[in-house]
Amino acid sequence: MDNCYIFKISHFKRITKGCCAVFLFLLPAISFSQLMNNGALIMNSNNMFVINANVFHQNDGSTDGSIANAGDFFIRGNWVNDNLSGNVFAAGYSGWVHLDDTAQSIAGNTITHFNNLELAGTGTKKLIGIDTEIEDTLALNNLEFDAGSKTVFVLASGTGVVTQTTGFVSSINDGGLSRNTLSTGTYFFPVGSNMGTSRFRPVDITPNTATANTFKVRMANVDATADGYDRALKETTIGAVNPNFYHRISSTNTAESADITLYYDEPTDGKYDMMAQWKNEWKNVGLLTTTANYGLSGLTKYAHADFNTTPFALAEVVPGVFVANVFSPNGDGSNDILHVLGKGIEELQFVIYDRWGEKVFETSNVNTGWDGTFRGKPMNIGVFVYFVKGKFNNGETIDKNGNVTLLR
Repeated sequence: MDNCYIFKISHFKRITKGCCAVFLFLLPAISFSQLMNNGALIMNSNNMFVINANVFHQNDGSTDGSIANAGDFFIRGNWVNDNLSGNVFAAGYSGWVHLDDTAQSIAGNTITHFNNLELAGTGTKKLIGIDTEIEDTLALNNLEFDAGSKTVFVLASGTGVVTQTTGFVSSINDGGLSRNTLSTGTYFFPVGSNMGTSRFRPVDITPNTATANTFKVRMANVDATADGYDRALKETTIGAVNPNFYHRISSTNTAESADITLYYDEPTDGKYDMMAQWKNEWKNVGLLTTTANYGLSGLTKYAHADFNTTPFALAEVVPGVFVANVFSPNGDGSNDILHVLGKGIEELQFVIYDRWGEKVFETSNVNTGWDGTFRGKPMNIGVFVYFVKGKFNNGETIDKNGNVTLLR
């Protein structure tokens, strides 16, 4: 069956197709050249409808004009919703809309609340001047969903309701991908951009409590300085802030803590050691752990609880080493251990000799220091010579030596 004509509904009409889902794969899809719904209630019971052009919902609000969709709508044109009576799709149905052509858009005067939405076909799918909502699953596949300055809202709180292979949500200004959370599972935000240099730089957010919250993420594919977050304004512990992109992460419950992982492509972007957050300048968010996923490197900040300012950026630690020139291993809990202190140390050899040239201490662990003993016995007061060699994680070498005085 291939009925290529304009399917125009101008008064109340109920359309049902009673065949069960398994037979849909055996029978041809019902095909229309265009769908213009001016107010009727459409019932799709497990059928497959193919709309070979644009879909228009142009309801003045006097009638329902909604679609009870338990099947599939494959759209081969643009989607325009001017349905003033409310949602296009009735709540509580598990049907899908598949944007199944090239370079399609979602537009109109009213937000469309999709039950499930899939990006199919080819090309970029765009929001034109309006947000959109997905009740359950957003399937990006390998395509870009360009939100512009608007927001893609995924309302279901399950962790696995946003899926993709290589696809992502891109946005500018205050746009982004918003997800509701209600568990301590990891919520995936596949964000990126094809503006200028193409980048897929996702974010994982793991709430620390199973409370209702909403997080919104945007990957800003620009130098943060261009958006007013000057990379030159930073704490002294920060070396260089990533000049290529940064992330905007916000939360409706700013007091709730969550683990945040920012991902980056180390061969392309360089290696980073820390995460910085903008508060009139770039501030070090604290101790991080490294991870890897999605074929990318990542940095995780655990239990982050400050979402009052949203810009986050990858940054480098200022490389450097420091060894005290005096220490007192007398057991008073103050200055008892001689450490190599520094930032960005990747490789280390720390060796100490007494005044006769005998080696009394050696370590390759930056967290291990000398307690002033040799062969299990306390050393006498005196002057010792140290040598520090190694490498910073930016590739620079370490070669430092000096004297340290042991006091009791």
